[in-house]
Amino acid sequence: MFLSILRLKKGSKKSKKKLNESSNKRNKIYRPKYKNPADVKWHWMLPIIFAIGIVCFITAGIMLNRNVSAYNQSVLSSSMGYGSKLPLWGGKTDGKLTLGRTLLSRDGKTLAVQIKYDDQAHTTLSSFGNKYKLRVVVTKENPIPDIKLTYGLFGTDGSGVLTVHSDAGFKNQAFIVMIVDRGYLVTSDGLNSNNSSYSDTDLDKSITAQLSGAEISSSADSTFKSTSTPPIFYLRLNAHNAKKSTEVWENDRELVKDLFVNSNIKAKEKELAKAKEKIRRGQKTIDEMNLRLEENPDDQIAQSQLQDLQNAITNLNAGVAKLETSINTWKNSVIKENVLAPKQTEMEHRYVVSDLDIEKNRK
Repeated sequence: MFLSILRLKKGSKKSKKKLNESSNKRNKIYRPKYKNPADVKWHWMLPIIFAIGIVCFITAGIMLNRNVSAYNQSVLSSSMGYGSKLPLWGGKTDGKLTLGRTLLSRDGKTLAVQIKYDDQAHTTLSSFGNKYKLRVVVTKENPIPDIKLTYGLFGTDGSGVLTVHSDAGFKNQAFIVMIVDRGYLVTSDGLNSNNSSYSDTDLDKSITAQLSGAEISSSADSTFKSTSTPPIFYLRLNAHNAKKSTEVWENDRELVKDLFVNSNIKAKEKELAKAKEKIRRGQKTIDEMNLRLEENPDDQIAQSQLQDLQNAITNLNAGVAKLETSINTWKNSVIKENVLAPKQTEMEHRYVVSDLDIEKNRK
């Protein structure tokens, strides 16, 4: 009896121990874990995010600066685009000059540049090349020591022609040519104004000062900005951006024909071909309308179309006649060997700068 009681006590102790162990296991399994509040998590993450943002911002700024710098250098090392308006370095004028076609001779030693004048430019600027003065701005990396410039005009109402020659050829780098009008052309309003005179010395000093980034004296600066100062146009050129010619020009006639006369004739011939094609298509439609009217004289659409088409064909025929006359005139015109005379063949000044950033040099 006593032994059975002891066994029962031991069994009860074991069962209690098992219950306690199972209870502890449940507590371990089901005890909820402590979670940090969301704002506490962000509190220690924000500095990391902020640091990453600063790094990204600085990196983007550096990359942007490099890209802008590379783009600017790319622009400064290339020619101005076709049709670009020539900016003024100094002086004032209502006339506008634009960059036309550019050609590089077959031997790569002569660059020819067409400069177009608008009507106001022909009114206020000289039509003779020897009335202009030429200056060139080169860089230390591309000094072009043997550079030679000439400038003349194709007739009194035509385009200007600038030539740049170097026996050593040209690097794939840009340079700047300044064209200074010294024709002293004025309008009646200009004669009635009280503009002060200027000297070439003051003009050259102000250009040199601006190119070197030096301070300009008040007298030189006022002279440079004065309305009496002649207009100083400039253009940025790179011979490697020009179309390559198949010719080596021996005289002005060969040059102007290759530069713009032949291309103008080709352009007019294309225009003529298009006009003739329109006439052919229009005549075909007229024949269709006539057939409709033969079948149905009361066809109002055919009647209306026929009248409009006939008027259009008449206008086109008149245009074709003008184009043919113009083309024949160009083809049969006698162009003198020295058609650009009188030309400016002397280059007065050659400036050497560290770079061609005009706006930076002028500040």
